[in-house]
Amino acid sequence: MTYQMKELADRWILPLRGSRVTGIDWNDNVQILLNPEGKLTVGRGALLTHGPVSAPDANVRTLGQLGQEGTARRCAGSRILSAVGFKNGTLRVVFDSGWHLNVRAAGPLGGTVVTAGDSITWPR
Repeated sequence: MTYQMKELADRWILPLRGSRVTGIDWNDNVQILLNPEGKLTVGRGALLTHGPVSAPDANVRTLGQLGQEGTARRCAGSRILSAVGFKNGTLRVVFDSGWHLNVRAAGPLGGTVVTAGDSITWPR
């Protein structure tokens, strides 16, 4: 299967829409495993919020603060509604459960990589 990004002026629409979270591997980075075959690899400093990170009542927490169980509880089984890699290095993934995963452009890169199928789709 061929996975293609759609490029816009300031971002890429990543080919993950409809993918389901099937598992989470927790080591130096956090790997969110997807079906169809894919993976989001982010650092523990990635942000997870219910709703947009910019919402006034957002309870902004890093994956490291939530820990493995907290992250899995919020993401496991969710489907991806939107996955966007911005040209400034920011990544935003929206899940059908209402949770949003954000990797900021500032700060350590933390090995952020989006993989769809056998190919790297978006390395930050």
